[in-house]
Amino acid sequence: AGGTAGPPPADGLAAWAVLPMRTGERVLGSLAVGWHRPHPLEDDDVRVLEAFAAQCAQALDRVARLEQEREQAAATRSLAEALQRSMLTEPPRPPGLRIAVRYRPAAREAEVGGDWYDAFTAPSGATTIVIGDVTGHDRTAAAVMGQLRNMLRGVAHAVAGDPAELLTSLDRAVVDLGVSTLATAVLAHVGPAAGGGRELRWANAGHPPPLLVGPDGAVELLERPRNLLLGVAPGTARHAHARTLAPGSSVVLYTDGLVERRDAALDDGFRRLLDAARDLHALTAEEACDALLARLAPDYTDDVALLVLRVEG
Repeated sequence: AGGTAGPPPADGLAAWAVLPMRTGERVLGSLAVGWHRPHPLEDDDVRVLEAFAAQCAQALDRVARLEQEREQAAATRSLAEALQRSMLTEPPRPPGLRIAVRYRPAAREAEVGGDWYDAFTAPSGATTIVIGDVTGHDRTAAAVMGQLRNMLRGVAHAVAGDPAELLTSLDRAVVDLGVSTLATAVLAHVGPAAGGGRELRWANAGHPPPLLVGPDGAVELLERPRNLLLGVAPGTARHAHARTLAPGSSVVLYTDGLVERRDAALDDGFRRLLDAARDLHALTAEEACDALLARLAPDYTDDVALLVLRVEG
């Protein structure tokens, strides 16, 4: 504490008191109070000032703790995003096909989620493309996403099967290895068609349907019957579907963050997607990704994973 001062300070105060601001054994700073006229300190003055200094110290301590928590959360999120991006690798460049991918984390301050994409060449030579979404928006979802992605790659290189058989094998592995999760996914193969050209074969485990853009700009959601999510019933039969791809066609795989809005029905989101896709036939795969994100997810209120495969010849 302090008392009356001798000569007044430069600011014209005639008296002042200085008190330490403590929390426990830590001194966070000091509190200075001044008067414009002489003011001998009474015991009541000291008690009031000490109580005020204690309240200020508690407030400063709370602010410091909140700032530390924010910094730790930002560092954790940055690390988690870096780990997630390290698993979302660059796609291959198979002859006659172009694949572009994008991942955009949510704009809100939240943990990373379980959205993922993948593209690789299967042992059969077919180009494999995958999109998936693990339930949840936290580090656990991101960790499970990494497990599923790596498990699916292993299954795809060990099992010579169509997309439905691969998802069935993945589903069994999820249960056998004790990975507790629910996830949606679309897995597709793009390879030579029997009569020439390219064929898309895909299976859907509860995921939003793939989008097909024809060379003339015609758009279609490939809404074949979807099978159950991964992690629900591993013994359930899954089914693959096929479609011929003409040169100039594009296949778009995406997660629900591209089409879902809190204030709109999901069907409205699909209509917006179809409208936004009508001009994609004139764009490259990279340009198509950027155009869809700009039109449908400018603010990234949810995580978005996106993959566009274009048949060039």
